[in-house]
Amino acid sequence: MDESGLTQQPKKQKLNEERDVVDRNIKCLRNLPEEILRYILSLLPTKDAIRTSVLCKRWEYLWTSIPNLNFSGLKPDKRKQFMNFVERVLLLRDSSDIKTFTLSCDVLRDASHVKLELAMPCILKLPPTICFTNLKTLNFSYVTFTKEHSTEKLFSGLPVLEKLELENCKWVNLKVVNISAPKLLSIRIVEDWENQNDENGCQVMISGVSLNYFRYCGEFYNEYHVHNSPSLVEASVLASWYNERKRQIAHRMYMLLTGFSGVKELTLVFCAVELLTYAVEVVELLPHMPIFKNLEYLEFDELVVNLDSVALLKILQKSPRLKTMVFSEGMSLSSDYERNDRILDPVPPCFLSQLNCIKDYEGDEEELSAVKILLKNAVVLDKMVITCSHHFAKDLEKQKKVHEQLLKLPRGSKHCELVFLI
Repeated sequence: MDESGLTQQPKKQKLNEERDVVDRNIKCLRNLPEEILRYILSLLPTKDAIRTSVLCKRWEYLWTSIPNLNFSGLKPDKRKQFMNFVERVLLLRDSSDIKTFTLSCDVLRDASHVKLELAMPCILKLPPTICFTNLKTLNFSYVTFTKEHSTEKLFSGLPVLEKLELENCKWVNLKVVNISAPKLLSIRIVEDWENQNDENGCQVMISGVSLNYFRYCGEFYNEYHVHNSPSLVEASVLASWYNERKRQIAHRMYMLLTGFSGVKELTLVFCAVELLTYAVEVVELLPHMPIFKNLEYLEFDELVVNLDSVALLKILQKSPRLKTMVFSEGMSLSSDYERNDRILDPVPPCFLSQLNCIKDYEGDEEELSAVKILLKNAVVLDKMVITCSHHFAKDLEKQKKVHEQLLKLPRGSKHCELVFLI
């Protein structure tokens, strides 16, 4: 036997041994229970899980039970094959227990082929019958809804939906849309671009008996109403406005607020207080301001909030159980009220029995008058926390002076503690 034959034999023997190992592993896999095999497949990318169907007869349809489907088709030259692949998978896959479905591709002219789309900047074409029986999270971004009947079907066919996000969606040619989901826990709405060809926008009616979180951010191109939501705990509104639409935005801001009468935590951001003041003074909605019967935490996350704001004073009068009030960017008084001690007259009920914590951000001399009024009238206040702004924290001399002035201010509560944070 020559030398080359001697070297080939160990290689052949090694190859046979490796084949034996593979065969034993395949045999072990074949003997595993289907539940374990399905679990293994669920850990693979969707495309690889489907490829296992060629291994043997038993594996042919195992992939049809994987709970997570993830499709990504970003190659233009493979677009047709990708579409056919996705459609075939969805036809073979039983949709009853799908947990997550992700489709990442350019829609272009193929909107009618899309079964579920999260970010789709085009008109959404919906089938006549829609029901996502197991869908818990639904996010729509840049979607345009145009058909009233199919849109109503979509938002009423979500029996177990828990989280809904609508980002820059358009409601074109729709007057009223009802969003009703019995298990809905959280909804977030963002709209910072205008509805084209629809000047008056749409009335969006939101109902969820389990709803506990609501957040709106935008310019109120549409009118939103929250009703039949007794479980609502936390609400946040970030509003902005333009002079030419100020009256409309103020009215819609107020209408949204009327649905928060049972909320426990409320955050008003950016121009929200100013808009409410305009709504109260100009649109004359003052008599209709709701009572916030459960409100315990109120935060103003704006540049600066005027303590003498009509809207702020009205909210305080209508919040009998308020315990904590936060001015994230500081507070002040308008020039007409610098020496006026009668701003809180009559004193809001919460100041006499509930309000025990006030948090303020700036803590400089300009806020002293506003702080003085709060300290004097909050008779059960336990703590006022003052966090110095960055520029103020650097001026130690000014900081010491303001600190001394604050300590000298009269306090309606004998137990009130002043806490300074730098």
